[in-house]
Amino acid sequence: MFFRLQIAWTFVRLFPLWLLLRFKQRVMHDEEALRFDDDIRPFGMGFFATLARRPFYVEMLYRRLGKASKLLRPWCGSYMLFVRDKDVMELGGGVYLDHPHGTRVGAVSIGKNFHLKHNVTIGNSKGQVPTIGDNVECGCGCCILGGIHIGDNVVVGANAVVIKDVPADAVVVGNPARIVRLRGERVDLPL
Repeated sequence: MFFRLQIAWTFVRLFPLWLLLRFKQRVMHDEEALRFDDDIRPFGMGFFATLARRPFYVEMLYRRLGKASKLLRPWCGSYMLFVRDKDVMELGGGVYLDHPHGTRVGAVSIGKNFHLKHNVTIGNSKGQVPTIGDNVECGCGCCILGGIHIGDNVVVGANAVVIKDVPADAVVVGNPARIVRLRGERVDLPL
């Protein structure tokens, strides 16, 4: 019963965003708006049910809709997640936010199939922000700071602090971060 009331309130609150999303997808064929369906597909629920269960995806929706959604923020609510200007950061499709409470994301670009846990910080160090490749997973509490590049198919372990470039196909853990797996083989390399 409570979940149905929650969906009903979400419908009333987010209906203008849903209309804007459908307009940008079907009429304007906006690639960024089309990616939102890839973001919520893993949950197997509709638009309103997903946003009722995962309210932080509203911020993802604002990111996908761009400047057109700014006027709707006072009515639809907000969940601060992305700290860079929405029009500057490139964000690939298939972003999976597991439960990003306490998370702040600021990057030059983030590739496809980005998986994010809670209390993650991706952001500024000395005025520069990272670039993140495709298929990257960030564990709970990790920090990725500075003008570094995180390669494709990288797993950043829980509470790891990454301040140097990470090659593709690597698993990094620790503070300071160390590579413990590279291209499927066990290694122990400093960054």
